[in-house]
This record gives sequence, C-alpha cells and structure tokens, in this order.
Amino acid sequence: MNYRVGKVVAVTGDEILVSLVEHDGLEPPSGVPSSMTVNVPSPAGPVPLLIGQPGTFVLVSLPAGYLLCMVTGIQMKEERIGSAEVKAAAEESVLLLDRVTRTLSTVPVGMLTATGDFERGTDVMPTVNAPVFAVEPQTIDKIYQSYAEGDFSLGKLSLIPDQPAKINLDAFLTRHAAILGQTGGGKSWTVASVIQKMCGFPQSTIVLFDLHGEYGSTFGASADVIPASDLELPYWLMNSEELLGLMVDRSESAAPNQIAKFKELLQAVKESDPENKKLGIPKITIDTPVHFNFDQLINEFRNLDTERVTGSSGREVNGPLYGQFTRLLMRIDSRLNDRRYDLIFKPNKYATSASMDDLFRQLLGEKAADRKKIVVVDLSMTPFDVRSSVISLILRCLFDFAYWYRRVNKERYPIAVFADEAHIYLSDDDTASEAARRSAERIAKEGRKYGISLTVISQRPRELSSTILSQCGSFLCLRISNPDDQSYVRNLLPDSVRGITAMFSTLRRGEAILLGDSVMMPTRIRIDRPNPPPESDDASFAKTWAKTPTPLDVASVLKAWRNQAAS
Repeated sequence: MNYRVGKVVAVTGDEILVSLVEHDGLEPPSGVPSSMTVNVPSPAGPVPLLIGQPGTFVLVSLPAGYLLCMVTGIQMKEERIGSAEVKAAAEESVLLLDRVTRTLSTVPVGMLTATGDFERGTDVMPTVNAPVFAVEPQTIDKIYQSYAEGDFSLGKLSLIPDQPAKINLDAFLTRHAAILGQTGGGKSWTVASVIQKMCGFPQSTIVLFDLHGEYGSTFGASADVIPASDLELPYWLMNSEELLGLMVDRSESAAPNQIAKFKELLQAVKESDPENKKLGIPKITIDTPVHFNFDQLINEFRNLDTERVTGSSGREVNGPLYGQFTRLLMRIDSRLNDRRYDLIFKPNKYATSASMDDLFRQLLGEKAADRKKIVVVDLSMTPFDVRSSVISLILRCLFDFAYWYRRVNKERYPIAVFADEAHIYLSDDDTASEAARRSAERIAKEGRKYGISLTVISQRPRELSSTILSQCGSFLCLRISNPDDQSYVRNLLPDSVRGITAMFSTLRRGEAILLGDSVMMPTRIRIDRPNPPPESDDASFAKTWAKTPTPLDVASVLKAWRNQAAS
C-alpha cells in the first residue's frame, strides 16, 4: 500500500475524484507514467498494475486506515498554455511541453483498517489532497476470501483471471437476488451456470420456471423436467382468494353477494366431501387444501341463480338471489369449456386429497427413488392467461410448505425458486399477472423467515414488480445498454455504488457485475460457461442461409402447432 499514484481533488456524496501524479523515477517509487502501468514492489518482485481501468481499485488514505474505492471512469485534459507563457518561453529559448491532468472517478466501497480488516461502507470521507495508493492483488484476494464463507464461486474475477469469484451463497439466496441484463447478454448462460453449481450440493432443492423450454437438457440427471402436457395443478389446491380471482369480477354490482355466497357454499362442499370426513381434520375452512366437488359447487350457484319461490300472494316469484350469479356462471363455463384450463379444472392424477402428497413430491423433486435437485417447470406451451394462475399456485404452495415444515420440524427446509423472464408475469402494471405477482411478493417479503428464496431473471427491470426488486439483496447485472433500464437499476442501488452502472453497457457476453449482500464489494465477474449450455444460442442467419436449400416440411410444423406437442 506504499505505491502512491495520486491525490484526492474533489469529494461529493457518492464520488471521489483522484488526480494522478506524474512518475518521478525517485525512490521510493511513485506516480503513474503515460503507459498507465505501474510496478508495485512485492516480496516476490515487482507486480505490474494497470491504473485507471474501470472496475479496478485504489486506496485513499484516512486518519485511521484506508478507504477502498472502485474506479468507474478516467479522463485526461490538456491544459491550455497562455500566450504570455509562449512569448516568454520564446524569448528564453525554452521548449514548452504539453501539460495534462489525468483524473479518476471512483466510488467508495468500504474501510480497510491498519490491520487489514475490511468493513463495507464508511462513516468517514477523505478530504482534498489525501494521498491515493495502488492496491495489490493479494489485498483484493484476502477481502473476497474473508467474506465468501465457503467455496462457492460463480466464475473468475474479470480483472484478476486467476482469482475465483467467491460469493456468500447464503446471503445471495436468503436475501433474494435479481439477475438482470438485456437479451443476448448471457442471462440464460448465467442462470444455467449458477444452478449447475448449486446442484453440487447433495441436498439442494431448486424450482425453475422455464418459459422458453431452453433448460430441459441443461441439468442432466439432477433435474426433473415437468412439461406443460404433464402439468396438473388442481383447482382444489387453490385458496379462496385464488378461486375468487377466477370466478368473480369485483367491479360488478353483484360482486359482494357473489363473494359472500361463494365462501358459504365453498365451506359446505369441502365439509361434505366423503373423503374429507375421513381425514380427521378438526376444522375445515375455505382455505384448507382438500378436495371438493367443483361441479357440485357450480350447480348450487345455478340453482340459486334460477330459483323460483312462492310469494306472499301465493304466486311463484323470483328467488332472493335470482340472476345474481348469471355473469359468474358465464365466466366459469367459459373456463370449463376452455381446454387450456384442463390442467386446473379437470385433473386426472391429482383428483383426491390423498394425491396432494404425490403432487408436492413432484414439485420438490422427491417423487422418484433418486431425488432430483432441481425441478424445471416447462411453461413454454402454457397459454399466457393460464400461466399466471399456474405460477401463482406453485409459488404459494411452496411458501405454505416451507412455512408448515418449519412449524412441524422446528427447522427450515431451504427451497430456491428461480423465475425466468419474470417481467412477463411479475409486472406491476399487468392486471392479468396480479395473482402470480402477489404470491412472489409474499416470498420476497417473508420467505427469508421460512427458508424459501426467490431469484428473478429479467431483461426489462423497469417492468418488474418494484416490491420484489426492493427486497432483493443481491444484483447480478449483465450488459444493460438501454438508458431507461440503466437508470432504473441505478435507483435500486445504494448511493455509494450507483456510479458503477456506467459500466453496464461495456460488459461482454457472460460477464456481470455482482453487487449487494453476497459480496463484500462490487465485483466484475466472468461467469463460468455452463456445461451443457441452455438452448438459447442466437440463430445464425449467415450459416443457415449459406446451406443448399432443402424442401420445407410445413405439414409437420403445422401438425405440432395444432396438437400443441412436438413428436
């Protein structure tokens, strides 16, 4: 920490400007030559360091230690030489050299004490003229290793290729995370790599929502892939609010009557189910996850909607709720006749309360003798309006299972949920995705207490639920070029690291900046390539168009399209 490279020339609330000093060739060595590379003395000999590269670090001297700062930018300005100086130099036959100033823009990361201990954040900022020093690689290594608490690495440090990018996995999952980046930036690659590494744990339990069918072969024998054709999430597993969302339009004038009667009838059909009477449940409520006869419930509504009673005059008149449920029944009939909703309203495998055990074993990868570490829920063939209900139900079931597991066993059962393309179904603005968003927000706000984690993956962070993003403790940011998305992510971050967002647009594919609770300081990482990779590669127009034309088999494509299944 003895190689001086500059001095502080300006300090704002979240930025420190450092003016680099010229290399003087004296002992002890100091200053930065025009090549921007300095040789820092070490016991093993001089260590070359490139000064000023965004993502590298410098140390600013403080009265009781050092302030570690990350470089976010560098600029060089040439000073203008006045005419009086030029004239004087000419008279004295003196050669004038160009004068330049080189300034680093840095953001404070944390304090490094005189004993070498590192602490995030700072309560003391430097003032002008404070000396600035180069940082030796072993100092950075020590900081990363002291915080990782384990051997979990996402890849290599971009600026120190030999150093594994170790993170605190507990902090990454427990406090939730977001993987953000534009299309083509390497999100699928990153997700596959991270989950493959998590599958290295013998007892890992991971659920991944796959919206494009690209992860089916990525995790090999560690995964149980549930395709849309095999997916069943029966109506009786829904709570009363989820069922009401499918049946009742709350904007209708008849909505209060519909809701009140629905709860009354739902309670009755659940209590009267023959199987439920044998379960020994002390008290069945409208939210108890037990089977009930949906047709019986609907028939009760039909009877009330068309009921005729004898009036005071002895003549037959409309019943008290006549016509109150007509529109509700129309909505239900529409969904019952829509084959896309068969996975909810017409279950085959999970048609009894006893089948709930098999359903949860499937969702948790426990249905086979060799347990699976990851369950991939393939929603690529699931229609959009059905998808929200499916995701909502899975998220709520996983949360409730984690909640009751802790109540029963006095310990947590950690479950990591990865929500790919989360902006599609966890949006603040889309009313159709309200059910899924609410379930995800509940996990984001309360999941930490019960051991259930949520990691959202998105190329459009502005469209994601602000509640979910506000609860994320770690951000793995890949290339983000859109200024609006950059600005949105910047506002999610603490003031001290907002300047780092300027580097988002320069990241290579598969390279990311990790910020938040899972790393001691913002880290630029080259993510390890997944093996095998997901099926998310870009199409090669040049290679495909260069091939010899072959007859196009349109019929097989149309058949698969109509059947919603590929042979």
